[in-house]
Amino acid sequence: MHSITVVWPKLEEDVDAIVAENVINCSNNALTESETHYEIYESDKGETVLVVETHKQLDEAESNEIAENVANKLFDLGFDKFDIEISV
Repeated sequence: MHSITVVWPKLEEDVDAIVAENVINCSNNALTESETHYEIYESDKGETVLVVETHKQLDEAESNEIAENVANKLFDLGFDKFDIEISV
């Protein structure tokens, strides 16, 4: 499975379906199907984790572009501390 993972270092109650949809909308070139699966959960370390399944493997350039788009959108939504991991 290929995915985009966003990890916040603490519990973020504001991370919900709206945030997931914004991440999905920033990732269009990684998504080739009409339905995209995502999961939001709290890790055993108390982190908030959002995982969005992508429909294809990304190369490094695509991954970097998506990471930048996602980061900018999350900044716009008021988040400032998070890590983005994209499987390549």
